[in-house]
Amino acid sequence: MHPRQMQSGINMFMVVAVVLVGAVLIIAGAEFAYSRFLHSEADQKAAALQAAQASVSQDTVQGFLRLKNRLTASQTILNNHVAMSQFFTDLEALTLNVVRFTALNITVNPDHTADIKMSGVAKDFNALAAQSAAFATDKRIKQAIFSGINADKTGVTFSVSAKLDQRLITLPPVGFASTTAPTGS
Repeated sequence: MHPRQMQSGINMFMVVAVVLVGAVLIIAGAEFAYSRFLHSEADQKAAALQAAQASVSQDTVQGFLRLKNRLTASQTILNNHVAMSQFFTDLEALTLNVVRFTALNITVNPDHTADIKMSGVAKDFNALAAQSAAFATDKRIKQAIFSGINADKTGVTFSVSAKLDQRLITLPPVGFASTTAPTGS
């Protein structure tokens, strides 16, 4: 027989359980305190926001709304503005030295594309063919059709019609910083 061992007054399971319960109570207390702290901070921030809102006059708010409306209208006007300068710059770069244009008619369409009709004179047929190839290299000049080709003592006269991509005749889009403005009440 085994002699009966004396059990100590301290049970290891009980010690672990007491430590765990103590840790849980400390964590619960910390979470409760932090929750109260966050609620207090939220209440302070809400009060500060109300004070800031009360300090802004209705005239100031209306002034900012008018400014926003003006900027939006300006943006719309600029984004819809037709600027032919890029087309003329490209036309100058694409036109060969032995080709000259004598007339130009531009019709701007509602979708911000344009139809052009030009007439001109080329030195010879080879120059006209080279001019046609030059127009074909620019993807913003579409469906360039040369017609009415006649040779005379001044050279080869011709007409050309084409469609211009909107990127060639409009300014790049203007974007103002967009923020949601409060509405007046």
